[in-house]
Amino acid sequence: MSELLSVQHLTKSFQTSSQQPVCILNDISFSLQAGESMAVCGESGSGKSTLLFVLGGLLPLDKGHIFFQQQPIVYNHLVASSEIGYVFQHYQLIEELNVEENIYLPSRIQQKTVDRHFFNKIVDLLKIASLLQRQTTHLSGGECQRIAIARTLLTQPKLILADEPTGSLDEATGMRVMDLFFYVCQTLGTSFILVTHNAVFAEKTNKVFYLKRGKMSDEKD
Repeated sequence: MSELLSVQHLTKSFQTSSQQPVCILNDISFSLQAGESMAVCGESGSGKSTLLFVLGGLLPLDKGHIFFQQQPIVYNHLVASSEIGYVFQHYQLIEELNVEENIYLPSRIQQKTVDRHFFNKIVDLLKIASLLQRQTTHLSGGECQRIAIARTLLTQPKLILADEPTGSLDEATGMRVMDLFFYVCQTLGTSFILVTHNAVFAEKTNKVFYLKRGKMSDEKD
């Protein structure tokens, strides 16, 4: 396997109301191989979501370097965004569009030619063929998240950053959605980094890291 993502001495701080900087991520380093999966665990407020935003170039880092496919990720640089996909807790589907139109939307925004065979494969893997012409307002939470995953996968990203994707779902529905997510990513060879509080989900990934007081470790305590 080739190295997909390399994070070297990443540090990120935020200014507080007292003007004193608070270090959220402190000297974090790790790597991810192509086709590999990783979970990031930690208490609320530990910086898990901030880490994903920095990795995707949505927030600037203070110190360190991030390389994606041997190229540096720079804050707000759109080149990387076409090969990095996101799945969030909130589905962010467009109510005025039906399911199929929602799935196509990011690809059309990125002006990517959509492979209909690949579209059908994703739809089949996620078991959403019967939903394509329905409006998103008539879907369950689990169905909406499967649509959001399909929308991300259709752009054929090399890496997916998933931030508590089942956080708004009940336990049973969340388990079904995540089982499908793991299965589809494995089938397509898509790497992902999963932020989660769920130990069962974390244990299904290739590697697990824990964030605590700004530091990241492969040891839980």
